[in-house]
Amino acid sequence: MKKLAALFLAALVSLFSSCSMKGMATNVIGKVASQGISAVEGEEDVLFARESAPPLIKTLEVLRSGNPRDYRSLVLLSQSYGQFAFGFLEEDMLRHPPESTEYREARDRADLFYRRGREYGIAALSVRGMTKAFKSPFPEFKKAVGKLGRKDIPALLWTSFNWANYLNLHLDEPAVIADLARIEAMVDRILELDPGFYCSSARSLKGVMLSMKPKMLGGKPEEARAYFEKAMEASPGYLMTKVLFSQYFARAQQDSALFRSSLEEVLGSDATAMPEQRLANELAKRRAKLLLGMQKKLF
Repeated sequence: MKKLAALFLAALVSLFSSCSMKGMATNVIGKVASQGISAVEGEEDVLFARESAPPLIKTLEVLRSGNPRDYRSLVLLSQSYGQFAFGFLEEDMLRHPPESTEYREARDRADLFYRRGREYGIAALSVRGMTKAFKSPFPEFKKAVGKLGRKDIPALLWTSFNWANYLNLHLDEPAVIADLARIEAMVDRILELDPGFYCSSARSLKGVMLSMKPKMLGGKPEEARAYFEKAMEASPGYLMTKVLFSQYFARAQQDSALFRSSLEEVLGSDATAMPEQRLANELAKRRAKLLLGMQKKLF
């Protein structure tokens, strides 16, 4: 697989060596990569999906070189890196104790992939006029985010998704935690524009962030639960939302019964209920099983 991918990439670099051909290739690959990501998302075989994703990501990076400011390619790269880290590398982390070499390696890779996803997302938003905003104080940043429209929702979602998950790996670093307000501003803008976008992911992300905040720092468990419930109601066939509800909300509230019942519901659910998100549902079932096995350690 790796040798085949390398040969494929070399051929593409040779084929699209001229500037004009690179520009054409970027436009074509944006459409092809989008379809490729959709194909991976609909895959039921988790191992096959895991092996297929890296060649797709690297192909997109090579062909993006013809137009480094191509918005669609930047968004797809942000999405791809974030989904790979969340779906596969975080599962690897759950499978191993924190003191193990396997855990540290998976965490380091997740850290790297979330950083790459965030950087590509920021680059996409910079194309949309946010370059100065990312270097400005928070009030100016929030004002600029408020001017973004519906076409910017994908970039907002995957930038905030990667950034939030990167932050989650660095909760002991005050400088990183300071970025939370910017993440929340982006998520809130999505909620204003289209809260149901991509299986209500912004609602779930908002629920996670509110769940993780202690009450003394502005945490609102009632609001967190409401966001999760709205997300589950809007996309009942998307099982990962219920897993996040258990992993973050139920655990933060130390509600062991809710934790177990929600995860058992996931295990008893039909992964084919949302065919276009079959992979996410299969991963949700795997994560639910892992978390149930960790319940005694978590409560």
